[in-house]
Amino acid sequence: MGWCRQRRWSAMSALLSKPATEHTTPASWLHRVGVAVLLVLLAAMPLWLGRAVLLHQQAERQARSAQAMAQALSVMPGPLAMRLVALQAWPGTTQSDVRLTTASGQVAAQWRRARPPLVAPQGFAAWLGLPLPPAVGLAVVDGQRLQIAVQQDATESLDLLWSLGLAGTGALLILSLGGGLVWRRQLRAVQARSEAAAQLTLQRTQTLFSAQAQQLEALRLQAHTDALTGLPNRAQFVAALDQALAGQGDAPQTGLVLLRLDNLAGLNARLGHDATDRVLVALAQVLDSYPRRIERCLAGRLNGADFALMLPVAGLAAETAHSLMPALRLAILRVDPQASVAAGAVELARCRSAAQALALADAALAEAELAGRYTVVCGGSAALLVDAQGQAVGEAAWPRRIARALALGQVALGDYPVCTADGRVLHLDCPLRVRFEPGGALEPAQRWLSLAVRSRLCTQVDEKALALALAAILADGRARCVNIAAQSVASPEFVVAIGRRLAQAPDAACRLWIDLPESLALERPMLVRELARQWRPLGARLALEHCGEGLMRIPQLIDLGLDCVRVDGRYVNGVAAPQAQQARRYLQGLVHLVQTVGLLVTAEGVRDPQDLPALWALGFDAATGPAVGVGHGRVVESPGEVATLEPEAMVVA
Repeated sequence: MGWCRQRRWSAMSALLSKPATEHTTPASWLHRVGVAVLLVLLAAMPLWLGRAVLLHQQAERQARSAQAMAQALSVMPGPLAMRLVALQAWPGTTQSDVRLTTASGQVAAQWRRARPPLVAPQGFAAWLGLPLPPAVGLAVVDGQRLQIAVQQDATESLDLLWSLGLAGTGALLILSLGGGLVWRRQLRAVQARSEAAAQLTLQRTQTLFSAQAQQLEALRLQAHTDALTGLPNRAQFVAALDQALAGQGDAPQTGLVLLRLDNLAGLNARLGHDATDRVLVALAQVLDSYPRRIERCLAGRLNGADFALMLPVAGLAAETAHSLMPALRLAILRVDPQASVAAGAVELARCRSAAQALALADAALAEAELAGRYTVVCGGSAALLVDAQGQAVGEAAWPRRIARALALGQVALGDYPVCTADGRVLHLDCPLRVRFEPGGALEPAQRWLSLAVRSRLCTQVDEKALALALAAILADGRARCVNIAAQSVASPEFVVAIGRRLAQAPDAACRLWIDLPESLALERPMLVRELARQWRPLGARLALEHCGEGLMRIPQLIDLGLDCVRVDGRYVNGVAAPQAQQARRYLQGLVHLVQTVGLLVTAEGVRDPQDLPALWALGFDAATGPAVGVGHGRVVESPGEVATLEPEAMVVA
């Protein structure tokens, strides 16, 4: 399925959501004008035909009268004066103007008949071309040649034609209005039936989509969560921890707490499986309260008795473990006073993989188990927030440091390619990096983003990233993608400012992708729809990032105005493994369902090149991550153009 697929269902639902009054388009107005012109032509056609008949008859009568008068004048006895007196009483002259002239042009005689008043307008008579020019006949009287000109009166004919025209036009208008009302009523009935049928089709589609989404959600839970506690299982937690460590560079700012329920086998023997399950569920509920309140925090069940909690900020593992113990003790004592837990808390500044992190935490946990019930042991090396001189920096100072870096332009965009199966670059992912000290390193977002969110600086950060992306697109013409935080789009001023920037750079806006968090669509779908309504007409395309857990619970996903769904790396890494059969089934169903409604599906954070063939086989449109581009060497940017992948390339402000 091609990556430039049209969003048919979204367009159809958007059309159906418009009121009937919005269907008045310039084409419909042109149709109305055409109908009016046709009615005018139909009304004028009888008049034009009547005019032609009238002119023909009038010309024939005038010609016959002129010839008859000339012949009568020629054969009458007596002198010319007596003949003229007799000619005035002749029936053919009663409605005619007659004029006799000699061969030299002198008027021998003339008379005009009284004409009745004209009812029709003078303009109507002029349009018909009446009265006609006089008809001419030749007479010979006493050897003298006379020319007789006859012009008949057309007043009665004009009045008759005018009255017939008025009557015909009135009848046509009445028939047109009546026919129009009947046609409009029938058209509205047909339109109502059509809209009802389309609405029914849309409702059935949404119902089918919801049913499939529920099935996929059940399959996701089966593949990625622990059936008893509902927490992520070991594979899911390890994949998320690996992704967090891989994306934070040389010094990850992550903490890990590992907990173990003591003597699980003894609990089963003493209490039975049901009571033991209640202990495990109580422990899981306490741990799960942290991810619900803290973004990018994750709890998981690693095996029967082991649980883990990943913290997205350094320096808090020990404090979190100590604060957990009273809540865990209270929850467990309600079920079994003899049960207990131990915890090992570590900072992961020197860890590069989940295996190293779990080994470090397990060593601390082993010490805690030896120390006794409800004991916490802290191990590893705490990664303090330090400046370029190695001095610890307090949390309160970081908002000032971030704001100063943004003001001084000490920021840059990373370039990470998002590639299709045939090697084409769909766009470049461009996360913002910040340099806090002159000559210092560019720090990835994982180091400072949580502090920016806490300090409510996301609007400044995101607007700076978008401005850099538009400038880079104008410079080299390559499509780019930036991330926008939920905190930023909650500000109406930010939304207006982004719209203004897109409108000012239309050539760059049409190559810009904007990633929104999945949680935003889940919690505020109407806001996502409004963003699409404002930004997509300006050229930008919208995607949901880090999707997976809540995607199938997003209301009316098919009508949010999105272009792409990006599946989180936790769900795609390791998909080629033999034991990942359930995960592959879930991803295949998710890809099919999302592509059915016309959206692209992209895999995020792919680390293992062996997973790429499995992802392409599942139907993914594109992928990004360390494994993308491996084995290709050269990636085709567009026909006739070749670009080499450089994941670490920077666009510096």
